[in-house]
Amino acid sequence: MYNSRIRGIGLLLVFVFLLVAAVVGIIVYSGQETTNFQGFAESNETMINTEIPVSIKRVLVMEGDTVSKGQKLAELESQELALRIADIRTQILQLEAKKGLSKAEIKSKILQNKAQERAVISELDSQINTLENQLRINRELSGGLKSVKIKRSDSAKNPIEIQIETLKSAKEERRKEFAETNRMYTRMLAEGDAPETIETQKLTEELESLEQKNADMALYAPFEGIVGSVFTKNGNGERVFLKGGEKVEAYSPVMSIINKEPSFVKGYIPESHFSAIKIGETVTITSANNRNPVTGVVTGLGGRIIPLPIRLLKNHNIPLWGREIVVKIPENNGFILGEKVDIAYGGNALNNIAEMMFSITHSKLSAKETDKKKLNKSRQNAVETFHETSLRNDGVENDRNVTSIQWDGKVKIEASGAVFVPETGKFLVVSDETEKKTPLLFEVGKNGETKTISINDFNKINDLESIAKEKENTYLIMSSLSYSKKGKLKPERRILARTTFSDGAAHLEKSVDFYEILREFAEKSTSEAAIFLKKGIAEKSIDVEGMFVLGDSLFIAFKNPLFNENGVIFEISSYETIFTEKKISESQLKTIFVDVPEERRISDIYMLSTDKFYYTASCNSEKCGGFYRFENGKSELVKDFPELKPEGIAVDDGGNFFIFFDLGQQENSKFMNLGRI
Repeated sequence: MYNSRIRGIGLLLVFVFLLVAAVVGIIVYSGQETTNFQGFAESNETMINTEIPVSIKRVLVMEGDTVSKGQKLAELESQELALRIADIRTQILQLEAKKGLSKAEIKSKILQNKAQERAVISELDSQINTLENQLRINRELSGGLKSVKIKRSDSAKNPIEIQIETLKSAKEERRKEFAETNRMYTRMLAEGDAPETIETQKLTEELESLEQKNADMALYAPFEGIVGSVFTKNGNGERVFLKGGEKVEAYSPVMSIINKEPSFVKGYIPESHFSAIKIGETVTITSANNRNPVTGVVTGLGGRIIPLPIRLLKNHNIPLWGREIVVKIPENNGFILGEKVDIAYGGNALNNIAEMMFSITHSKLSAKETDKKKLNKSRQNAVETFHETSLRNDGVENDRNVTSIQWDGKVKIEASGAVFVPETGKFLVVSDETEKKTPLLFEVGKNGETKTISINDFNKINDLESIAKEKENTYLIMSSLSYSKKGKLKPERRILARTTFSDGAAHLEKSVDFYEILREFAEKSTSEAAIFLKKGIAEKSIDVEGMFVLGDSLFIAFKNPLFNENGVIFEISSYETIFTEKKISESQLKTIFVDVPEERRISDIYMLSTDKFYYTASCNSEKCGGFYRFENGKSELVKDFPELKPEGIAVDDGGNFFIFFDLGQQENSKFMNLGRI
């Protein structure tokens, strides 16, 4: 009986312990309720296009078909190749009817060919010498700078070195071409063959090669996946199903391929809970098809509240609203493409109680809490790669690295671009609004102290959006090239200008109508850059926001329009021709495509090379944005600004990144020191 009583007391103590643990668990974890919402398992969609205008000969797949890597998707015909083939056939017919050339005429052609060779090689040598001199000067200048130090691998080359190698390669190719022509004429003299016979043979070989190439033109699947869309776009921008005989412009999407397995989840968190989750946090995902929990990481949050998709509504007649969220999920996740999934975030009270029942000491509970804090900190650092520069939810005013521009002028400073001036240790800032459209620069110290600098000999400029440092004391400034709210594009909104700044004074050196230069380029070229410009000109949507000079290349970043849903940056090599000849040739211009986040547009750039750079992107309709790194063809978020609109990037001589924000017409701009990235 005594033992039974002891056992009863022991059971009672165990029950009391479990009850206390449950109560403590509820108290400790009551603030961590699970937030549940829904979304869809989705995958990246890759657009497939062609580099030249083509006609669709035959489409071999349907939307929804599963395809393997390398599988032929469509057979094509090239209009350019067809015209070239027809032209060669005409030349052959003409040569067959043509009389033979005399030996004197052949010797004359040899002399002409050699003269042409000397002219071409001389021009290429001149370009190579110019670039080599520029490279030497850049190295001498950079040797003494204390600015941003860029680590390069032994194999890394800057754009000037690449251009030099390209020109040298072109030089050798042209030498070979001229040598081959000389050998042909020399053989004609030695063998006495009629020149038309040899030229006919050469054209016939080219004709056979082009006909074979035209017959083999096709689109192939770049990876195993599912055909998403087979479409083109008509004049109204609407997708139209493709069929045989359709004509497709260069770089227009022909079809898309989707990965067979979902790679991310697009969810919609209810409006009442949208502040409960942040980028870098982990969530748990399940579905009716896959009850095994899958852990994902939040990589994106929408910048606005939107209506929920109909599939997520319990009653289709009662709309609900929420914030879009993107969650990256691991491979082999078991989800079906497009299926509805359940997303859970936060702690579960019952699970926490169960954990506490099996916890023996308070020290273990404390250890769990410590580990949890470390995990949250590591998640945050995965997104924000700098120290002590995060923007808290209570606003920019409390961030110790944010400085206000001190200016009491009638028109507030709406910073649209900035550069650092090592000679003064201050920034030169441009504003898209100034009193009476006056051309002004603002010299801003790191403490926010500001003074205005009028650009002498400059009459008027409006909507000034970007500034770039060239060399020594010269700077480029440019207006947006965009139409006003009244639908007008006045001369003062079309300007690219070179100015000098020294000893506190600024002077205009040269200015051009850059919009007209781009328009003329678009009319004469058939390149992808021309296609992009024609679209922007037709829509009146061109809007330039960023500019940077690297070597002899000028980089221009467009806010609008997008090109196949990508942001666009122009690289214009040997850009001095813009001022000397007021034109751009097709060989000068290269297009860089940037995967900007949805509902955000490029607002400034800082180039390290054509393949690696930083950019800011602002939200379309709200005061928000982000700072991004672009490398290996992909954008990565470095810093998000949920309450601020980033408009400019500047790097000081210590390698610290500064972001300038436009706060609108009611308040002067602010800037933030992010430190070394």
